[in-house]
Parts: sequence; C-alpha cells; structure tokens
Amino acid sequence: MSYQVGSACYATAQAAAQVSASAQVGVIVQHGASAYVIDAASVSGASITYAFTPVGGGTALTVVAPYTAQPCNLLGAEDALQFGWGIVAAWLAVFAVMFIARALRGETEGSYGNA
Repeated sequence: MSYQVGSACYATAQAAAQVSASAQVGVIVQHGASAYVIDAASVSGASITYAFTPVGGGTALTVVAPYTAQPCNLLGAEDALQFGWGIVAAWLAVFAVMFIARALRGETEGSYGNA
C-alpha cells in the first residue's frame, strides 16, 4: 500500500511522515508574545516530534503530534487501462447498434463486404 502527501505517493507511512514533517521545518510560528522556529526532531510512521526553538533564544519546546498517513488515491496505469477498455467497449456497442439498425433497414449491402 502506498501513502499520499500532496500530489505524490510514497511506499511507506514513515516516508510520507518525513515529507509532511519536512514541509514544516524552518517555518516561524507566533505563539503568544514569542516566535518559534519549527524543526522535526524525530519522525515515525505514527507520530512526528517537533522542536519549537524560540527565535530570541531560550529553551526549545517539543511537541509530539500523532500522524496518520493517508492512502494514495492518485490514478495509476491500471486505472487508465480500465478506463481505456470502457471506452473501447462503448465504441463497440455503438458500432454494433448502428450495424444492426442498418441491417434491419437493408442498408448493409456492399458497405461492409456483404453481398
């Protein structure tokens, strides 16, 4: 099973968590009167530990955030193949209905190689 982050899929939940955490690294957030720089201290498939370092210096805060990887819902080659066969089946059905309609009206003489 693969997991999706943004517009890409990753093989493991931990890889997806690493990508999610890396998107937050270096971001400055305001909390109360202090500004903090976010860093990812550790990442697992089930949680991300963030370190909040005060911009003005001081003791860093750590927050463990639970992480649930989302299953990948992007279309793949097997989806394209399934859609392609559906389109082919629709074209064949239309051709068959047109052929039967022409045959019932007697319009198939010579146009399809029938004599």
